[in-house]
Amino acid sequence: MSDDSGVGVAAGLAVDAGGGVSLAADLAVPPGARAGAVLCHPHPAYGGDRHNPVVDALFRSLPAAGVAALRFDFRQAAGAGGPAATAGARADVVAALDRLAAETGGDLPLWLAGYSFGADVALAVDDARHRGWVAVAPTLALGGPPAPGSGDPRPALLLVPSHDQYSPPAAARAGTAGWPDATVVEVPGAGHFLAGATARVADLAVAWLGDRLDAGH
Repeated sequence: MSDDSGVGVAAGLAVDAGGGVSLAADLAVPPGARAGAVLCHPHPAYGGDRHNPVVDALFRSLPAAGVAALRFDFRQAAGAGGPAATAGARADVVAALDRLAAETGGDLPLWLAGYSFGADVALAVDDARHRGWVAVAPTLALGGPPAPGSGDPRPALLLVPSHDQYSPPAAARAGTAGWPDATVVEVPGAGHFLAGATARVADLAVAWLGDRLDAGH
């Protein structure tokens, strides 16, 4: 089906993550899409899923700006914590990239985006197919070591609430000081859960990605 803007939306897709693991997902593809993005939600142990308001705002705004978006639910094992769980979460992101690439013909530039735990997991995925990251309220403490911290040159946008209870802007700037191409932008007046600020986050992400796509990235 499609919405009023002509964006094709497929709800309830199954993403094969291997080993008998199937992930529920939704896909939105605009006419003439010029890029694609995989969207990663907050920690499932604390109620996070693909319908989270921040993820939902991105899922609506990116396709309206010409970027196909796939959001998915991490496997429930991610809620257990620990190395095995985060490794499974990273595998889920790669499986979502596989599905997005297949659904969009495999020739679009792909990006990773996530919120909170989802941002941390996305930053730890260094799959060669994606062009960079949009990390909303990352804690920089979950999901595994961030790829840019090891010298990965791909660009990363960090949208950090000015009153984030877990990783405020000063901590985000310190944590990314050695990254090759990191941009930290404060979301004013917001806490970690971004109540009332989801539209602002989506606007910032769309503008940043649009600039990079216009530049041929």
